[in-house]
Amino acid sequence: MNNYISFLFVSICFVLFNSCGITQKTNSSKKNDVYELPDDLSAITSENLAPVTESLVSAKIIGVTECVHGMLEPFQFRNALIKELVESKRISTIAIESGLPESRIVYDYIQGKDIDKDSVFYDGFTYNFGTLEPNQELIIWLRNYNMGKAPSEQIHFYGFDIPGSPNNPTMENAMAGFNYVIDYLHEVDLNQSTSFRSAMEEYETYLRIKDNSQDTLPHFWDLDSTGWNELESILTEIENTFQQNSEHYIQNSSSLDYDWAYQSIRNARENVIFLRNLGKSKIDYDSRDFGQFKNIQWIIEQEENKNILLFAHSTHLMKEVHGDTSTFLPYPRCGEYLSEEYGEDYKVIGNFFRKLEWFDGDPLELDEGYLGYELSKIGTNNYLVDLNSLNENWKKEWCIRKTTSGNKLFTDLEKGVDIIYFNDTQTTLFPPENK
Repeated sequence: MNNYISFLFVSICFVLFNSCGITQKTNSSKKNDVYELPDDLSAITSENLAPVTESLVSAKIIGVTECVHGMLEPFQFRNALIKELVESKRISTIAIESGLPESRIVYDYIQGKDIDKDSVFYDGFTYNFGTLEPNQELIIWLRNYNMGKAPSEQIHFYGFDIPGSPNNPTMENAMAGFNYVIDYLHEVDLNQSTSFRSAMEEYETYLRIKDNSQDTLPHFWDLDSTGWNELESILTEIENTFQQNSEHYIQNSSSLDYDWAYQSIRNARENVIFLRNLGKSKIDYDSRDFGQFKNIQWIIEQEENKNILLFAHSTHLMKEVHGDTSTFLPYPRCGEYLSEEYGEDYKVIGNFFRKLEWFDGDPLELDEGYLGYELSKIGTNNYLVDLNSLNENWKKEWCIRKTTSGNKLFTDLEKGVDIIYFNDTQTTLFPPENK
């Protein structure tokens, strides 16, 4: 848990915001339509969420963000919103920031398959997200909701991240995509499975990041260009094998199984690109966020004509975010790809905060001039506000926060989100006594 908490601290997020409510005065604008949420967010009602659901009526893709991983309030809001949108038949697909190949077990579980619940939470999520109680509660609720319903009426669940917990030194395992594909081949083409598993053996230790200073095994820094080229060659062979044998593989499994496995090849490729270029500038895009975008497109193709809700860190889903230097966040993020591709069909509910009751007991508070601090002047602990209701003084570039690297995150508010979801204070799901 200590390593995971360290990861949370390193991966500090940013501030966003959302829509609707009572009229309040702020120093930055004359009047805004602000919709107050209860102090106890577990008590959110359909009435509280009505302004959101009305604002999202035309959205095909809904992005809901958390500004810091592992904080309770964004999960409480997300779960309440998902339940409301599911029960009102506004969405039928949910996808979160977690590995796509790993999430297949969750997909099957909520559709009623007899799978050990602990395995679902342990194996079905990356970043240890399956240990979070709000995630467990949501998955059980979705399984119960689906029970007894026709397949066409069931909710589907996916992870949309590339596999193996990239950016998390304690959880890195880029073999997850390869393993999913090879395990699938084991069922439909044993000879090819054996061949590719043998070919991957010498590279497995390199597809990871060392998680402590005592780790003396090789990892991604130790693989030379010949090795990386061979890994990409193996992936190309696997992809060609799938294409050449697609009819046979589908006959011996299903179209759904084949599609998941084929997409996992692409995910494994993004992992290789990610690790090969970590800390370098040999590619002109961010392989992780681009991989997320391609996974979401694949999910949309799988769920044709259905509305989808996405949940992830703000950096991945905001329509616009940038750094204070040309080298910080130099390439588009997943949300920027989504905005460009889907336009008005993509709406974002952005999460912002003023203060974090942080895991080490030392609160993190934003200073005056930061967006979350200014939003706190509206005067209620939790609220929603539609961006369109904000005075023009709000619709400008805002500093979201400073990162541990010293860089600052900014957003053009009018371009970044559609609805603000604000918490004056957020509390960690990993309190100090549980470290």
